[in-house]
Amino acid sequence: MNDLTAVREVWASRATARSRTDLLYLVYLVAMSVLVLGIPGLNSAGHFLARPDVLPALSSAHAPQNVAAASLVAAAIALQVGAVRGPALMAPFFIDTLASSSLHRRHVLRRPFARALLVPVTALAVLAALVGTTLMAAGLAEVSEVALFVLAAAGTGLLLAAAWLTGELLHRMSARLLVSALLLGAAVLAAIAPVGLGLGAVHPAAPRSPVPWALGLMVVGLLAMAACIRLLDRLRGAVLREQAARWESAGTLATTGDLAGASGRFRPPPSAGRRLPVIGPRPLLLLYIRRDAVAWLRSPERFAAGALAGAAGAALLSVATLLTGPPAWSAVLLGSTVLWGASSAGVDGIRHGVHTLGAPMLLGQTAAMQVLLHVPAPTVLLGSIAALGGGAGLLLAGGSLEPSAVALPVLLAVVLVAARAWDAAKGPMPLSLMTPIPTPQGDLSVLSVLVWQADSLLLAVLAGALLAGLLMGLGPVAMLLGAGTLLSTMTLMTRARLRALRG
Repeated sequence: MNDLTAVREVWASRATARSRTDLLYLVYLVAMSVLVLGIPGLNSAGHFLARPDVLPALSSAHAPQNVAAASLVAAAIALQVGAVRGPALMAPFFIDTLASSSLHRRHVLRRPFARALLVPVTALAVLAALVGTTLMAAGLAEVSEVALFVLAAAGTGLLLAAAWLTGELLHRMSARLLVSALLLGAAVLAAIAPVGLGLGAVHPAAPRSPVPWALGLMVVGLLAMAACIRLLDRLRGAVLREQAARWESAGTLATTGDLAGASGRFRPPPSAGRRLPVIGPRPLLLLYIRRDAVAWLRSPERFAAGALAGAAGAALLSVATLLTGPPAWSAVLLGSTVLWGASSAGVDGIRHGVHTLGAPMLLGQTAAMQVLLHVPAPTVLLGSIAALGGGAGLLLAGGSLEPSAVALPVLLAVVLVAARAWDAAKGPMPLSLMTPIPTPQGDLSVLSVLVWQADSLLLAVLAGALLAGLLMGLGPVAMLLGAGTLLSTMTLMTRARLRALRG
């Protein structure tokens, strides 16, 4: 068998297979949804965002440079995501039977790869359309400019998909880190360039003609897709099987409601520094700091991703102090979420301390003492990253190094480390949350389960919003007092959870 004809015939004969009529109806449904819901909703959102506190951020002279830098940062993120879950992936059964057979992998994987393309292309196109619609509603852009911007965004989405596949192809961690560093360096250069480049050159606020850049991005994106189809043959079977098994396992855990377990499946095992000495001279605090540092160095890719994400989240929080209205609060919420996710890379020691609860004290310290001794290292690390990221964000946004603006992400980082300790001591989900809650709209018990699963994330977002609100409304002293109150509350809540686990 040298093609997939027989396989597709067998697959199409299954009981749950979609017929041609079903596929046509699906296309009709998508098209009508876009026409009836998507376009009017996009138009309404554009008119809603055409506000005096939103338009300056979208139409400023530096907006094209920001767009260009953001697209390069997105490419670096896509490359790292590809190392965990690439775009060319199927279920483990099909990976073992088809992708590992004598068939060319480009014939087997091109359909899932084509479906994965819809994610970056659609996301960037919709975002570009929203920005363009907002500027059109304010009379700052023409229809032709918005159309070219959306076209260029679609081409950039194709390039992001190419970066995504590159992360799946590069099996060596050093190569991925090098390419990511180059992309981030290019993002910095694009941010300080005198004019917008790439997608930024097609921004409606860009001074130059956008036609060459728009057509160029689309042509380069299509050429990149043609090259990616050929490169599918170079995907390694071990990588495909590992990613497919991890993705299926994470999906199963997420379906059962174990979101923490599902996210843990994507945590890569240590890959470097096996011979680094963990045991060293006392005092005890320095010994635990050394253990945490060795743990970070043993997973350099995860540590680098966490550091970059922490800097990005801190930059968003600091820049939020320069904005007003919806842009400011959007930056606060997004920055708090990103900073919370970044903190996960540095608190493995805290998790380990909680996991020793009930075990013999091999190290001579109780679980609570181990958690306490593991707190200083990630606190200093995340606080330093937040300070650097916040300061860099202010400078790139054209502001000054306001101490209170830099202190916002630093204080939130300290609170989030305490929140991580509280989250690590969570324990099993109470069975009472599974009690059905019948309503005319259906069983709402799933909402209580989701809230329980995401309570730490919700707490992080609320903490960021509270500190930002105190800073913007009452000043830095109120923010400092609020951070102290949150930190004390987190400490007491963590202590209560540890006691509950100890029984």
